[in-house]
Amino acid sequence: YFDAALEANKVTATCTTPVFKVVRIDHSIEGDVTCSQPTTVSGIVGMSSIDFTRQAKTAYGVGKLDVVFMFDTSGSMGDDGRMDDLQDAAEDAVVAIFDSETEEPDDVRIAISTYANSVNVGSYFEAVTDEEPNKYECTRWKNGRCKKWKQISATCVTGREGTQQWTDAAPGLGAWIGYETLDCNSATLVPLTTDEDAVLDAIDALPTSGYTAGHLGIAWSWYLISPNWSSIWPADSAPRAYDEPDTTKVAILMTDGAFNQDWMPNGSSFDHAQDYCDAMKDQGIVIYTIAFKAPDAGEEILEYCATAKSFSFKASDGDQLADAYKKIATNISDLRLAH
Repeated sequence: YFDAALEANKVTATCTTPVFKVVRIDHSIEGDVTCSQPTTVSGIVGMSSIDFTRQAKTAYGVGKLDVVFMFDTSGSMGDDGRMDDLQDAAEDAVVAIFDSETEEPDDVRIAISTYANSVNVGSYFEAVTDEEPNKYECTRWKNGRCKKWKQISATCVTGREGTQQWTDAAPGLGAWIGYETLDCNSATLVPLTTDEDAVLDAIDALPTSGYTAGHLGIAWSWYLISPNWSSIWPADSAPRAYDEPDTTKVAILMTDGAFNQDWMPNGSSFDHAQDYCDAMKDQGIVIYTIAFKAPDAGEEILEYCATAKSFSFKASDGDQLADAYKKIATNISDLRLAH
């Protein structure tokens, strides 16, 4: 780039390779270069060139970051050591992102969205569905009638229908989230937090069971970093505004399978995932994707969702998965320094 700039400005001097130094104390970058400029008139008195050194210094900013990791916890993630590979790779990425430079303690926050055939929202169930979580399930039938009921605490949700289906509008009249009464995957959401240990503990405890309703995982990834959902999450987890200066919102979507669990009457999980990804990108959310040992259909939807082709990764083993998460963590740090 430096050589190209010299050529573009018709500079005839010959220069050494520039040397740059990042000064983190005052968030600046210093550079210096030594050049030799051929002379014309001075050559008459025995000086064929003049050597000189130039220094420059500029400031850089460190932006704020709200990032959500989406993890597939369906049953297939329990095969071939997939979950172990995911936990190792994702935990390293979390540590790298939290270790990046910050100006304020809450500049970098991470959330976790998990999904299988549905999404377990835990203690947030009533706030998003307007329903009590305690339900009853029949455990013994006879002659078409239930003879024994069992009370369960069902905190699993599906999707919503209506005019707010593809938006990040807060739950409310006409925008409540749908739910199911059956027991579901035990993995629960983690709202945005600066608590690195809490995030690592949640990843370490990820279970595996159920099918793959990937569109629900994408939707809840959006809700976790949407400012419209600030009233749902704890105060310290309230997402920043979309237009807050020097702020980047990132979603890292991961699956090992095709999206094969539908809940809504119109369309498929694949179609709904496209709709959610389109809406998220329209809000300026940066989307990275990782297809881990996924079939063609899984790779296809994640390539579609990624912000750019270079933001979509494929991994066929644990080493490639770790490398993908490492590259994403590095890219996220670069995005923050760009502000």
